[in-house]
Amino acid sequence: MSDKKLRLLVWLIFIMIIAYFKVAHHELWKDEWQAWFVAKDKSVAEIFSFLYYEGHPALWYLYLKIFTLFSGISSPEMLINTAHWITVAGGLYFLFCKLRLPLILCVFGALSYFLFFEYGIVNRGYFLVVLLSFWASSLLSHAEFNKTQLGFVLFLLCQTEVYGVFIAISLGAWLLSQHKDLIKRAYSRDIIGLGLGVLFFIISVFPRTAGHVAKTRGNEMPFVDNILTSLQGNLSNTYLIGSTPDTFAYGWSVAGIVFSILALAGLIFIFYGQKRLLIPFFTFLLMMLAFSIFFFTGGVRQWGVGFIFLFTLLGIRGIVWNKDKVAGIIIGVFCLFGFIHNIKAVKEDIRLPFTNSQSAGRFIKEKVPRKVPVVAINKFEATPVIGYAGRKFYELPDGVEFSYFRWVDKIYLPTERELKIFAQYKGVGGIVIISPKPLDANRFPSATLWQKFDQENYKKENYYLYSMAR
Repeated sequence: MSDKKLRLLVWLIFIMIIAYFKVAHHELWKDEWQAWFVAKDKSVAEIFSFLYYEGHPALWYLYLKIFTLFSGISSPEMLINTAHWITVAGGLYFLFCKLRLPLILCVFGALSYFLFFEYGIVNRGYFLVVLLSFWASSLLSHAEFNKTQLGFVLFLLCQTEVYGVFIAISLGAWLLSQHKDLIKRAYSRDIIGLGLGVLFFIISVFPRTAGHVAKTRGNEMPFVDNILTSLQGNLSNTYLIGSTPDTFAYGWSVAGIVFSILALAGLIFIFYGQKRLLIPFFTFLLMMLAFSIFFFTGGVRQWGVGFIFLFTLLGIRGIVWNKDKVAGIIIGVFCLFGFIHNIKAVKEDIRLPFTNSQSAGRFIKEKVPRKVPVVAINKFEATPVIGYAGRKFYELPDGVEFSYFRWVDKIYLPTERELKIFAQYKGVGGIVIISPKPLDANRFPSATLWQKFDQENYKKENYYLYSMAR
């Protein structure tokens, strides 16, 4: 069998395995349902006006919008899985069939935690980053490439995530570094596409108030701790994932900083033979660190884009085992840590439901008549239940139906009197209340616990259903 046919066969095997795990074992989380409802329940114009609250560019929502057109002939779960799986198939096709990497390295990369589980199984827009980054890498691996096509890819890359913008800018820095006449090079079609992509990203997404930035930063920490946390997250938690506990949950440690320094030394060694590639590498790393320190600390999901960028640069560099033995070993070590962590994540996803939203949603779908309103105490946590229930819930004090939430909104806790007035307004004998935590019996004495969904789950998200007479 030729190398080309073997690569196609391995690619087909991988995308079939991922499709199986997505459909057979993975339960959709609130982040996955949120994007679907925004795409489904908003017009294109409304989506763009809503990006301010999401903090993500429009490409994933616009892409999902196409699949919402088929809502009448298939379940939303299947449509979300299918839409995301297509991006996975595209990204892995570039990895296996277009990048100048040994097949065994592609296999280990695809089996890593980020490519297989975090971005491959979980249905979010991050695999668009993978797809477009690897597409750009395949173009840049050739001395002569289509600048119009690359400009288009870089523009779209800027519409995936802020981390996609970092990748695009870093690749642009590499392009500019290869020419003495920077002004002339800046007017080429690929750089123009990059510039337009960054501009469109800023106009559509960039927070417009300091308050929004503050709300998305999370818990504040001393500046030195912030720096060390960012270093550990973007290095050891990315390239040696599992070597130390999750930085997001447990903070930085001396061992984590040591592993981060070792990871950084290994990365520098990989690209030291082609020093110009150190320009995009350090450009990307510095932007990631600055963003983590000053804007949003992030977590494994965000930091893992660095692993994607590593393979993007490797595709440009090219790896030949006979000539790059030490570099190959370092990359293999990175992939080994990712592979072990991936096995753990997949086993947990098989053993446990991702959350209890599926069981809660299906219970509501079967047991709660459509005419009985379901009021959510915390709409942020209720969104995935809405997806599985196949109906919208109500929020107070507005008393309107909802499917998605706004990340910066505060949680409103209604009084029992407000809930009863709402039931009277709806003309029903009672309502159902869903809460992510048990309700305070002193605050809601008339609420009767009907069903609780608190079995062990991956994200530790539980739900409690109460009934309340009018």
